[in-house]
Amino acid sequence: MAKTKGARSAGHDEKRAALLQAFRVRLIARNQPPPSLRELAAAAGVTVPTVRHYFGRREDLVAALLDDFGKQGVVHLERLRIAEMPFSESIAALAQMIVEGLAFGVSEIHALGLREGLRNDRIGPAYLVHILEPTLLAIESRFDQHQQRGEMRRVDTRVAAVALLSPLLIAHFHQRELGGSGTRPLDIQDYAHAHVDAFVRAHGVVTKSDHPIS
Repeated sequence: MAKTKGARSAGHDEKRAALLQAFRVRLIARNQPPPSLRELAAAAGVTVPTVRHYFGRREDLVAALLDDFGKQGVVHLERLRIAEMPFSESIAALAQMIVEGLAFGVSEIHALGLREGLRNDRIGPAYLVHILEPTLLAIESRFDQHQQRGEMRRVDTRVAAVALLSPLLIAHFHQRELGGSGTRPLDIQDYAHAHVDAFVRAHGVVTKSDHPIS
């Protein structure tokens, strides 16, 4: 039976997923320059025309990989979104989830998105849409819940989300992605605790129960 025009061949999605995995390994490799489309094809054991068939241009390939990362991260972002604990405990738990996520693979996704996306009108927005903005939106949702319960000051939750996330990202990049652990070490956990304390003091609503009875 002839294949319908425009229809995908059997195994298309599986082949595409396998190619993305091979591209991921090459694109996030340390101490390697950004690979060309030809180098990515070689890393996956296929030809350049095969890569173009599945993804188009190199920029489209990287954008597709960021999209795939984003889909894999949905379940993890749901944990950032839910505010089940009191404000100070919730912010401490949130910061810890961010720190642990960065240490166990999320950092390499941000590093890839920034390296490929800065000053690139195709990949930059893809990094924002699939990786950075979903993270900020999850944090904003958590803050919205705290504001509704009267535990957090009525500030712009987007601004607050950026204020919480950015220093943790920079500290991690400084130590792990840029080699700061060898040039000027910083204890990430100690830094995160200090950052959380400052954030809670700045954004938490002070109640009578927060003060000891004299």
